[in-house]
Amino acid sequence: MSLEDQYRIVQAISRQFEIEQGLIASRLNWNLTFQGFMIASYALVATATTSDPARFWIHGVITLVGILVAASTWAGIEASSRRTSALRKHWFRVVGDDSPFPRPFSERAGSLMGRLPPRFICGSLILMWTALGAVGSGLSF
Repeated sequence: MSLEDQYRIVQAISRQFEIEQGLIASRLNWNLTFQGFMIASYALVATATTSDPARFWIHGVITLVGILVAASTWAGIEASSRRTSALRKHWFRVVGDDSPFPRPFSERAGSLMGRLPPRFICGSLILMWTALGAVGSGLSF
């Protein structure tokens, strides 16, 4: 394979990495924006003067939606992570380990560290909503 062919492949793989990283950032931004509105809604209902049964059901719906949104965001992040892992394998299969071109991805340890924050944020939101749902339903810790 010529160096020009490798360069075209490197450009295509690099572009795909950029797209997947953009998808992760976009999904996380939308998630955090939505979660902010959900938390504000939860707080408004908590301070409203409604009956306890109505508050219980409204909090339950808000909590369930918060968990579902965080879980679906996590699933989207996992899908992008699987895609970048496949792209990384394709890089080594086609371009090789000794390519003169810069890699569009970090080494394994750096990559794992970079993938941790979005998962941690989604996991934290799921735990927070679960705890709020438990407290709202009358469970105590």
